[in-house]
Amino acid sequence: MPDEGPGHAANWLAAHGHTLTCTKLFEPNPVFPALPDFDGLLLLGGAMSVHDEDRLPWMLEEKAFIRAALQVGKITLAICLGAQLVAEALGAEVKPNHAPEIGFWTVRFSAKSLAHPLLQGWPEKAAVLHWHLDTFTVPPGAMRVGMSAGCATQGFVWGDGVIGLQFHPEMTVAMVEQLMAFEGHEQAEEQEFVQTAEQIRAKLKSVWKGRKLLESLLANLVALHEGETVASGS
Repeated sequence: MPDEGPGHAANWLAAHGHTLTCTKLFEPNPVFPALPDFDGLLLLGGAMSVHDEDRLPWMLEEKAFIRAALQVGKITLAICLGAQLVAEALGAEVKPNHAPEIGFWTVRFSAKSLAHPLLQGWPEKAAVLHWHLDTFTVPPGAMRVGMSAGCATQGFVWGDGVIGLQFHPEMTVAMVEQLMAFEGHEQAEEQEFVQTAEQIRAKLKSVWKGRKLLESLLANLVALHEGETVASGS
């Protein structure tokens, strides 16, 4: 979506000498990169559901591209809708969460997941940004990354190079403001796991916690391969 983007990931990759190309799926006739042309895949969020192929036919092509990238072993970081797409590709179920989860909520990471090399350096818990209606089960053969009070599955790790996160560690303060404007959240009322625009703004300093998680994760991912070209889709 136009309000989504690589955010902190783009800054980190550029600062560490990696090339990032973007496929903007919300634009007409998107062209996916050839598999040999990149080493890592960054899949971002969007307001649509993974089940919206009838309304958004390009999702069929995106899903085929994701399956192909996974089959050849591309390192993959998938966020929110991206994580749901990868989870589905790996055999998990994507379904509505029991309630919307919007705002800064605490995710707790299990000791088992923190022992995984991709999560090296992560804390036991962090208050991070959430913005989703759907959720996914843990794919077969994958490990749950964490959970929050509002969502039982906040992510998964599959093998040593594929990770999906339900929350948004990539978003900058400006991106959060843009997302609230795009979603018409200014007049949203408080719910059990939905914060108002005012409450979200009061917690905007927490984006740095997501940034730290993301930077640590990217460093661990990129350590698996040197000299990557990373492709992103949103």
